[in-house]
Amino acid sequence: MSLADLVSFLESTPASFSLAELMRGASRGGVRAAITRGEITRVLPDRYAASLHAESWAVRSHAAAMWGPDGCALTGAGALFDAGLLPLPPAVVDLRVPRWRHRPSAPWLRITSTTYVPPVVLTRPDGATLVDSALALVHAYGRAPERERAELVYRLTRSNLVDPEAVRLHLDSLPRARGRASLLRRCALAQDGVESYLEERGAEEILVGRGFESIVRQHRLRVRGELFRLDAYDAQTRTAVEFDGSEFHAEPAQRVRDIRRDATLATIGILTLRFGYGDVEQRPDWCRDMVRDTLEARRLST
Repeated sequence: MSLADLVSFLESTPASFSLAELMRGASRGGVRAAITRGEITRVLPDRYAASLHAESWAVRSHAAAMWGPDGCALTGAGALFDAGLLPLPPAVVDLRVPRWRHRPSAPWLRITSTTYVPPVVLTRPDGATLVDSALALVHAYGRAPERERAELVYRLTRSNLVDPEAVRLHLDSLPRARGRASLLRRCALAQDGVESYLEERGAEEILVGRGFESIVRQHRLRVRGELFRLDAYDAQTRTAVEFDGSEFHAEPAQRVRDIRRDATLATIGILTLRFGYGDVEQRPDWCRDMVRDTLEARRLST
């Protein structure tokens, strides 16, 4: 294989290679010349790739997994991306290692050192190892900004992509975990049917206390041949409560669907109370009073 053939191969293969692997196709001097010309890039110590791909998630994550010690595995948001659970790869590669002697690494690589041995480790087609999605969520949650944590959990649990119980089992075994208490709380809420940050606020700040004992969450109803799922529902008074976040209710077409759904539910006597993000965040007491007073009024009328 000529040096040109080697470079062509690397450009058609978004992965990383050791110097020994590169020297199977070219001399050490030839590899150095290709690096000098900018055709090959050193991604990590003894991990090289075509400069064309050197900054990609595929190459950086593969290089990290190959460079790390035995027992290492990709984790965090990147492992969730590799599992198809997040739409975009992160800028930082998170690598879980069983032991770590500090050594210089790249600014895009973050090490999580732990004595916890996960029961399951998966392998990508390129040979890189990664933890299971539940443990990846634990690490991603701990690194995520507070404003993003709730949606990170609920986007995965509401679609049954990650089992909250599996997350809890990992947390029970981990000696340390950032955000452990709030992640456990959100896993419990997810198991109780909560599917978004607004519903979380509703469960913890609004639909609590006297008068809400008969409320059920994420209740499914079939009306006129259509299946609807209600954020919260009181069957005794036929009252539905919806928490309308911008992600699912802001677009005109979505608002039209909401209006039509409310009209369909009204044909069997169901009243829908809707609360937007601003009121749920800034006036939870007012929201709670509105729901409680409505339930009491409808109980009196039946």
